[in-house]
Amino acid sequence: MQPICQRRTWIVLLPAMLIPAIAALFYFVWLKDSEAAQPVYGGAKIFILSWPIIATILILRRPLGWKIQPITAHLRAIPMGLLSGVGIAALIALLMTTPLADLVKSASGSIEKKVIDLGVEEHFLLFAICLSLFHSLLEEYYWRWFVYGNLRNLVSRPAAHAIAAVGFSLHHIVVTSQFFPLAWALFFSLSVGIGGFFWSWIYQRQGTLAGAWASHAVVDAALMTVAYTMMYS
Repeated sequence: MQPICQRRTWIVLLPAMLIPAIAALFYFVWLKDSEAAQPVYGGAKIFILSWPIIATILILRRPLGWKIQPITAHLRAIPMGLLSGVGIAALIALLMTTPLADLVKSASGSIEKKVIDLGVEEHFLLFAICLSLFHSLLEEYYWRWFVYGNLRNLVSRPAAHAIAAVGFSLHHIVVTSQFFPLAWALFFSLSVGIGGFFWSWIYQRQGTLAGAWASHAVVDAALMTVAYTMMYS
């Protein structure tokens, strides 16, 4: 890659990796008791959806390069994704039988308050389904296709997996630190980073987001189930 192209790529990647965490600081910390948290949260999701397209076309000055693959290529990727997702979900369920469950239960009040602040309390199940199915796809498109997909043109693939995973975990540090002590927030965010590393590896291996998306969706559904149980049981 030519130096000017490398510079442009870093120019689009740095905000891509930092802005979600900065936005989380606004809607989860600085504006947590304000009605402004909802539009900031929505604006952050609009950024995640639009920035890859805007940056690719206007700054990197290249086509999006989306290739329409046969449906069979996506279908072949799903079993591995589902299997890994179920494995991670089973690990989450197992952890909820340990003393860690008490830590999670102690955060249920804070989690419920945030659900109320974001205006989704009365529609939590619908919110959980949308987050598990559609928000996971949005994150795969953003963090694996765009962030990792560009990083692998700049650094080695292992380094690209690691850097993208760090970026993916940053805003989770902000979020989890609002519910748990910092040490635990870092532990949970490290787990998220490991998941991000794994999902970008699946994407690289399979050449499609289908497997990573399936895995991510199952894990998010497991986490939403834990949250629902903590709040409403």
